[in-house]
This record gives sequence, C-alpha cells and structure tokens, in this order.
Amino acid sequence: MSLFLVEDLGKTFYGDEITTTVLKGLSFTIEKGEFVSIMGPSGSGKSTLLHILGFLSEPTSGVYRFNGKRFEDHTDDEVALIRNNEIGFVFQSFNLLSRQTVYENVELPLLYSNHPETEWKKRVEDVIEIVGLTHRINYETSKLSGGEKQRTAIARALVNGPSVIFADEPTGNLDSKTGQAVMQTLQRLHDELGHTIVLITHETFTAEHADRMIKLVDGMIESDEPIRNRRNANVNFTK
Repeated sequence: MSLFLVEDLGKTFYGDEITTTVLKGLSFTIEKGEFVSIMGPSGSGKSTLLHILGFLSEPTSGVYRFNGKRFEDHTDDEVALIRNNEIGFVFQSFNLLSRQTVYENVELPLLYSNHPETEWKKRVEDVIEIVGLTHRINYETSKLSGGEKQRTAIARALVNGPSVIFADEPTGNLDSKTGQAVMQTLQRLHDELGHTIVLITHETFTAEHADRMIKLVDGMIESDEPIRNRRNANVNFTK
C-alpha cells in the first residue's frame, strides 16, 4: 500500500467572477521512505499540491489517499492528529518565534501533542542534536544565521516523530552554501533515519538532491522520473 496515492486529482478555486483551475488530473504514488522532489516554475501548482497532500486544503476532484484512507473519509480530529503527529512542515520563511530560544521553538508542537511532558526535554534535545544545533540551543532565533533558522525549523518539524517531512522551498531564502547545508540535513533524515521527504522547489539544482522528480507545468505532470545522478550536499554544519 502506497503512503500517498493520487488519482486524477484536480483543484479549482472559485471567485466571484473568476474560476481558476490550478491542478489538472494528477496521478502518482509516493511510497514510504521515498525522497521525492516536486518541481516547477511559479504558478505550476506545486504549493497547492503540497497543501492537499499535507491536509491543509481539499481537492476539488479525483482521489487522494493517505495510508490507504481517502481524504474525505478523515474526521476533523483525525486530520488534526495527522498534521501534528505524522507530518512535519518546513517552510521557506522559517515561521519561528524570533524572541524565543531554539529550544522553545522546537518544543512548541509538543504543547499540542499527546506525548507525556516527561518526554519533552529529551525529544527536543535529540532533534536539535540531529540538525547540529546543540551549541545554539539557548540562543534566541533572532540571533541565528539563515541556515541555523532553517535547521531549527527542521528540528521543530521532527519533534513529534513524524514519518513524513514536507519541505516547501526550504532553501529559497538562503545563499547557495547555506542551502547546501540545509539539503544535507534533509538527506540525512532520509538516508540515515528513513523519513519520507517531499520537497517542493522551483530550482533544478535543489530538486536533484532527491531520488525522484515530479515536474509540474501549468498544473499537469510533465514528467515523473528517477534522478540518475543524485546530488550530494557534502557541506559540513558551521559550528
């Protein structure tokens, strides 16, 4: 059973006078443990697709199954649990609380989880170590570099133990070297820890860090192919 199954998926936005169809008949699967990039130019529909896969938006037509269950068959409570426990989100803009420490930002999702409070400290410290930020654990995030902010956001996405990480343009606000270090983090999550990674990007160079690329153009799949020569982000974390 595929982790994600999409069949003839469509998404249309309805305005007062304008109807805009963003996704048109998409069909694909993503298996547990895959590292897949969804690539396309601005306006191709990749972020809209991410929102549907991440239960942030409903499809207009077609079928979307997560772990075998159709989107529309999930209750609101089930969707909330999936978003909090099974899926982690990393966004281009980091979405951190700038006056809070790295520890406090990473701990935040635990406040809304079912994990016992006695586990929180270890969970937070473990994921901060995974992304190489133990030396910054008590720093306010406003004092971090861009790459450190994004790695803090990745740690926050990991803290509830999700199996899937959605990364939406995670290198978009970073210089090339710092972006490489962020991609190294994502590759480690996949290669060493077995996370399913779905990467949204408009950059071919970034997309090629995945094992497979789904290319969108005008809301349709132009290609869906394995990446033969995967790029490796061999940049060490800055201590």
